[in-house]
Amino acid sequence: MTPMINNILTYIVVDVLCIAFSVFIIRKLTTDIGSELEIHLLKKMLCIFLTYSFVDVVWILGEYDYMPYYKRIVNGIVCFLSIFLISVLAFMTFIYTEIRLKTAFTKKRELWIVSAIPLAFSLFMCIASYYTGWIYYITPDNKYERGSYYCWQLAIVFFYFAVAAFRALYCGSKERLPMRRHATFSLAFSIVIAVLIGSLQIFIRGTPLIGIAIFSAFFITFINFQQAQIFSDALTDLNNRRRANQYLETKFNSPLTEWPLYLFMFDIDAFKEINDTYGHIEGDKVLRTVAQALRMTSQKYSAFVARFGGDEFLLVGESLYVSNPDELINHFNKALETEVTARRLPYNITLSIGYAKTDGEEIDAIELIKNADNMLYKNKRRSQSVRYPPP
Repeated sequence: MTPMINNILTYIVVDVLCIAFSVFIIRKLTTDIGSELEIHLLKKMLCIFLTYSFVDVVWILGEYDYMPYYKRIVNGIVCFLSIFLISVLAFMTFIYTEIRLKTAFTKKRELWIVSAIPLAFSLFMCIASYYTGWIYYITPDNKYERGSYYCWQLAIVFFYFAVAAFRALYCGSKERLPMRRHATFSLAFSIVIAVLIGSLQIFIRGTPLIGIAIFSAFFITFINFQQAQIFSDALTDLNNRRRANQYLETKFNSPLTEWPLYLFMFDIDAFKEINDTYGHIEGDKVLRTVAQALRMTSQKYSAFVARFGGDEFLLVGESLYVSNPDELINHFNKALETEVTARRLPYNITLSIGYAKTDGEEIDAIELIKNADNMLYKNKRRSQSVRYPPP
C-alpha cells in the first residue's frame, strides 16, 4: 500500500469515526445532564464539527484526485469551509465557556458583538483568499496551499481558545465548591488538550490532527457531563440526593467526624401553584434562585448543600462553623431576599425551614432527616415561613 493511499485512508477513518461518535454524543445530550442553553449550544457545535469532518473527507479525496468534478471553485469552497469552520468552533467554544461559567458576559449584547469581531475578520479573510491568496490559495494543478497570512487565521483561533481556557482557569481558582471547581478546571483542560493536539498539524502537514483535537475536547466535555450527572443536579448545579446520601453515610461512619452536625431541610411552599400560574420556566427560576441563596450560605458556613427532592433542599454543617442555626437561617433569608430582588421575580417565594442536631446522641442520618422534617412541617402548619414580596 502506497504512502498516498495510507494518508487517504487515515483521514477517512479518523473523520468517519469522529462523525459516528459525534452523532452518538448528540443523541446522548439531554437537559438531564446540563442546562438547556448549554446542551443546545453544544449540539450546535457538534453539528458544525460534523460538517467540518465531512468537508475534510471531501478535501482529502479531492486533493489526491479521487473526487470527480473536483474543479477549482469546488476546491476553493471546500478549503474555505475547512478553515473558517475552525474559527467558528473556536468562537463558539469561547461563548460556551462563558455560559458554563455563568458570567455577566452572557447578559450583555454589546460584549457578544465585540467578541464576534475577530470571527467577522476571519470570514472576510477566508472569502477574499480565493482571489488574494491571503489565508490559502489553490495552485494551478488544483492543490491547496497555505497563504502568506495564514498565521493571522491561526492567531484568531488561538485567541478564542486561549481566552476561554484562561477564563475557565481563573474562575476555577476562585470557585470554593469542589464539585464546581473540578468541572471548571476540566473545561479548561479540554480546551488546552485540543489546542496542543491541533497545534501539531501546523508542523506535521497532511495529518487529521485538528479533527482528533476537536473531538478530544468534545469527548472530555461529554465524560464530565456524565460524571456530573451521577452526583449533581443539572438544573440547580447543586449536589443531588444520591450525593447527599453518600455524604451523610460518610459523615456518620467516619471516625474523623468530631463535631456535632446540624442538618437543615428547606421546602418551597406553593411551588406547584407557581408552576401552574407562571409556567415551568418560572418554576425553574424559583429553584435556581433558592439554590443560589443556599450556595452563598454554604460557602459562608463551610456546609454541604444539595437538592434533595423536587422542591426540597438539604444543608449540613458542622457545629464548628454553625454555632447558631438561627444565624444561618437569617443569613440564608438575606441571601434569598437579595437574589429575589436582583432577579425581579413577579411573585412571592415562601419557605419552610426545619433543622436537627446530632449533639452526641446515638442517631443515624435517616432519623436526623426525619427530625428536621418534623420541625419543617410544624413551621409550615403554623405559617411561620419567611415571605419575600416581589420588588
